Amino acid sequence: MSLHSQNVKLLLTEDLSPHKIATLLLVQLYCEQYVHSSLIRPILRAIIKFIENEPIYDSNGSLVVLPTMADFCYWLEQEVIGNAEENEIQDENQMQDENQCKDEEKELLNKLWSINSVESLDQSITACFVYPLSPTAVSVKDVYGHKRLSSRSLLGRFIHKITTSFRLLKFDEVFLLYEAFVEYRSSSRSKYLNFGGSSSDSLHSTKIQSNIQDSDLYNKLNAQLKENIGFDIPTTAQSIVDCNKRLLLVPKHDLQTLLERQIHLLETYGTPTPQILKDIMYIMTSPNSNTSSIQNINFNHLPSHYYIKYLEALHGCDYLGAFEALHQYFDYMVSNNSKYFYHFALISRASLHQFFGEDEKAIDAIEEAISVARENKDNATLTYILSWLFNFMKNKPQLWNRQSFYNNNNESQLLDFLIKKSQSVSLSLYSMSYNFETLQIMNNGGSMTSYLESLLKASYISINDEIPSFVRSMELSATVWSRIGNPVLSDAYIQILLDSADKKNDRISIMIRSSFLKFIQGDTNAAYKDLTKLKREVGKEDYSLFNAIQSRSLIMMIKLNFLKGRFKICKEIIQVLINNEVKEIDLKNELNLIQVEVEIHLQNYSRALMLIADQLNSLPSSDTYLSIKLNLLKCKIYNLSGNNSKCLVLIIQQIEHGKKVGFRTVVVEGLVLLVSTLNKLGYYQDGYDILQEIMPVVLAVGHGEIVSQAYLDLAQICFQMFKVGKERAVFNKALKFLNLCINGLNQSVSIVMLKDAYMFEKEMAHYINEASLIEHADKGLEQLHERVQVESSHGFILP
Repeated sequence: MSLHSQNVKLLLTEDLSPHKIATLLLVQLYCEQYVHSSLIRPILRAIIKFIENEPIYDSNGSLVVLPTMADFCYWLEQEVIGNAEENEIQDENQMQDENQCKDEEKELLNKLWSINSVESLDQSITACFVYPLSPTAVSVKDVYGHKRLSSRSLLGRFIHKITTSFRLLKFDEVFLLYEAFVEYRSSSRSKYLNFGGSSSDSLHSTKIQSNIQDSDLYNKLNAQLKENIGFDIPTTAQSIVDCNKRLLLVPKHDLQTLLERQIHLLETYGTPTPQILKDIMYIMTSPNSNTSSIQNINFNHLPSHYYIKYLEALHGCDYLGAFEALHQYFDYMVSNNSKYFYHFALISRASLHQFFGEDEKAIDAIEEAISVARENKDNATLTYILSWLFNFMKNKPQLWNRQSFYNNNNESQLLDFLIKKSQSVSLSLYSMSYNFETLQIMNNGGSMTSYLESLLKASYISINDEIPSFVRSMELSATVWSRIGNPVLSDAYIQILLDSADKKNDRISIMIRSSFLKFIQGDTNAAYKDLTKLKREVGKEDYSLFNAIQSRSLIMMIKLNFLKGRFKICKEIIQVLINNEVKEIDLKNELNLIQVEVEIHLQNYSRALMLIADQLNSLPSSDTYLSIKLNLLKCKIYNLSGNNSKCLVLIIQQIEHGKKVGFRTVVVEGLVLLVSTLNKLGYYQDGYDILQEIMPVVLAVGHGEIVSQAYLDLAQICFQMFKVGKERAVFNKALKFLNLCINGLNQSVSIVMLKDAYMFEKEMAHYINEASLIEHADKGLEQLHERVQVESSHGFILP
């Protein structure tokens, strides 16, 4: 729906709107006990959502900016019937709920469509004034059996606010509200008629007729008033009373909420602004603005308009557009002599330069912001600016020597300063500072005790702060425990996040993170299925979230293709990701690792070693985890290329680094790689002893591919030991471990490793000349060959 039309008129109010009136009449139905007892809870849920301006989505999942009565009815049905479906209520009860919901809609529509004049609108609204009691009273019933509400309750406050605001309106303002009300309910005409509503002119007169009647009355009264006292009512209504005009009423508070929410979505996810919201802002900021207002409201809408334009240009990679919109925004704000907005302008400019990779310009903007904050002795703003600085510099240590505005060229001292100062400034900054400290200690290879202590402090502080601060700490906790190698705790924190998030986009973002953590833990199939389901749920309307899911899906698709042996396709997918310029640091790190893995699978070992060298050279010294992962890949290359002795020292170094920081996952990965190397060097007993000791930890970490590799190594060790001692019990152990390996690989559908496992089984079978075992291995290889044939049309390549 677009509002770019000369026939659209926007009317701004403080709080009143037809949507609020419809909500008020629904509250009236609740008070008059027309609501079925089984529907009281979902109806009250819907009322609260309407009162608190929670986002409303239509049947296509798109955000509704200016709701109509049809949207109101749809969302009411969703709260009643939708929740019934989620709770898996039996069909009979669900049908009953649907019928009862239709009864409620019918009663509500009857109330709305019985309002056929300004007077009846006045009567309907003022009739609700009796329901709130005095502040000290509790909810009771009146002589008619109607519910009475405490004025301190949410519903009581809402009724008082709407009825009081309505009573304060001037005559022409009431008329305009009525016109907007007629426009609002028109979308429900067909539903009202289907429910048996009257189609007589007296009940729902057309807009033209009502305009003419009320216009005549208005002109007569206005002329008489001017004749008697020499004063007339402002003629706002006269310009509106036009049957060809479409009047849309926009409450100031609702519009502010929409703009703030859209700014948050753009800043967090890059979610595009709905077209109708753009149209509203366009009309309001147009020189020939087709806008009027009632209740003498003063709504400064220009800053939000320009800031949204800046964010949209930023996410559209339109450098000039973003720069121009940002300057328009802050020219307007700074013209009001606001020092705070000048700081904010400089930080936003720094963010703009950072987004486009202009680090030097970003530092210049922050230098100016720090100077202004110090000059004004504004410690709160200075602390916020330094928090931004730390977040910007923590992955770019080379920039420390280029700045001259902070005395110490050391991020640790800056972090200590932040922790001390933020305590007296804001709990949010205080918690964030400890989150920074957690990451700094962990990434710099500090002890697990130290960074878990900082994480605990951040979590404790965030519990006493607002939800966004708490969510940030829980997200970090989930990541930390995943890296430590405790998937149970990581999943627990993800569940806490899902229980805490109350917005759809936040929940989707958390679910994306959850699937990515599953992927890192090795559960690639489950993670990919989760993302595929999310992709369908989000749809392409929300480009930012869709793209975030798509990027992760492509990385997981590469991993799945590794399992199937489709290595050439992996390289093509990587090129797509590189062309799309992945900016998120965790995602970028995973992409760097996978690039190396693709070259290893294609046996381009020299190319893989070159990539590792380039990445290690450009890697900040403060990224211990990625450094260990890259070095383990280097060891894997040495192992595969036959330079087994060359990688022993390097593997042991990485295991020691991992133990020091507490990264059990990489420690286990390193130990399994160490055992494979020892096997190739003939140190079977040493390899067996190591695996026997660490298998409980390997299983606890729960990385499927590593577990299967460990079992395969154990099977190969036992077979070599059987060759020496000829003990059948040792051979049976080899078969047991091989069986565990194959079962695990079948679950992960790893064709490449399954081929190695069955070939090893065939080698064992021929060695002892056991026909049944040879048959089992041949059958497994035959089934594997059939899988290969299916995959061959998609680029299956098996070395």
